[in-house]
Amino acid sequence: MELKTFLTQNRRAILSRWLDHILKTYPADAARFMRQNPNQFSNPVGHTYIAEIETLFDALLGEAAEDAVGDSLERINKIRAVQDFSASRAVSYIFLIKTAIREEITREEHDKRMTADLLALETKIDGMALTAFDSYMRCREKLFEIKCKDIRRRMSPFGGPDNEESNNRL
Repeated sequence: MELKTFLTQNRRAILSRWLDHILKTYPADAARFMRQNPNQFSNPVGHTYIAEIETLFDALLGEAAEDAVGDSLERINKIRAVQDFSASRAVSYIFLIKTAIREEITREEHDKRMTADLLALETKIDGMALTAFDSYMRCREKLFEIKCKDIRRRMSPFGGPDNEESNNRL
């Protein structure tokens, strides 16, 4: 069987496994809530994961635009950037798709042609992970800039960010 066919046929199971692996990076209670409550308003984090990993999966199959990949990575990274994750752990969600796919593939379905396709897919995933890391770092830099501006504003004798003399002291 061709890998793309296999992935398409097993899309729901792979996405479910991938989501499970991502949610394991959170405490058990938070993971359970995010898994059981897909409502966009009461659970925006869980909803974002569900929606964005579908887009990322479609991109791996060649069925999503490149800009959609960047947007999805950024949405997830904005969430993970404000949480207490190291940079490597924050972007590890990308690599978890490999685990989900491998778990779904059985030995009988795994032939030589699928192996070559799987290696090519894993190379795409690695590239996506590098893009995710860049996106995550941009999110962290933006948070740092916001915090710096807030500190400058608080330390300014006039209470505003436009006081260059006090801003230059920092």
